[in-house]
Amino acid sequence: MENALHDVSLTSFLLLLAAALIGGAANALAGGGTFLVFPTLLIAGLNSIAANATSAASMLPGGIASAWVYRRPYDPKMVRGLMLSSIGGGITGSVLLLLTPNDRFTLLVPYLMLSAAILFTFSGPIQRLAAAHTATHTMWLPLLAGQYLIAVYGGYFGAGMGVPMIVLFLIAAHFDVQQSAALRFYCSFGINGFAVAIFALRGIVVWQLSLPMAIAAVAGGYWGAHAVKRMTVETARRAVMLYAWATTIWLFLR
Repeated sequence: MENALHDVSLTSFLLLLAAALIGGAANALAGGGTFLVFPTLLIAGLNSIAANATSAASMLPGGIASAWVYRRPYDPKMVRGLMLSSIGGGITGSVLLLLTPNDRFTLLVPYLMLSAAILFTFSGPIQRLAAAHTATHTMWLPLLAGQYLIAVYGGYFGAGMGVPMIVLFLIAAHFDVQQSAALRFYCSFGINGFAVAIFALRGIVVWQLSLPMAIAAVAGGYWGAHAVKRMTVETARRAVMLYAWATTIWLFLR
């Protein structure tokens, strides 16, 4: 694969730092940080696959910071099962991404963003519907198989994957929304951690951009996880939703 590094202007670099900071906070508050970071990397001049890999690497530490703030005890058996499903699916998705030619992935990106934007837009009603059908016991096969499929998507692209994870946990693991939202951080780390490692080994992560963006994402993720305990997430969700639709439209026009 061609070298993904592009020289970026100071303005673009500052925009990338701002996108990572706000994206880290958005992930902690309402999810959807990738909607902010991925398109900004495209605007900065990276090709689609490099932008996807760099976005995943940049947002990973912010997710760890949020998971630390949200940490709570879970059934070790369930965590092990979900982590194995997340890691396996994340590896599968990342390998599929590397097997996809950049030109083909570029054509897929607007449709992936559109699907994620629709899912994110209707996340509230979907989660409420799922909460009304919460299982009285853990349904292990649907839980682990569903998490694997979500993780495949997460390793391949990942925008908006927090919504189906929360819905899955509500339906198959008899958790409430707060427990499900917290557990998604652990699973997201399992998905993205190994995917980023594979991307790094293939040399498609632009570390000159990713490392400073990761620092910004950690700050945003840590602040956002604390802020969510004191404020409603609806305003943040609406802001991310607006940006998600704006960038989706831009990608189709582009």
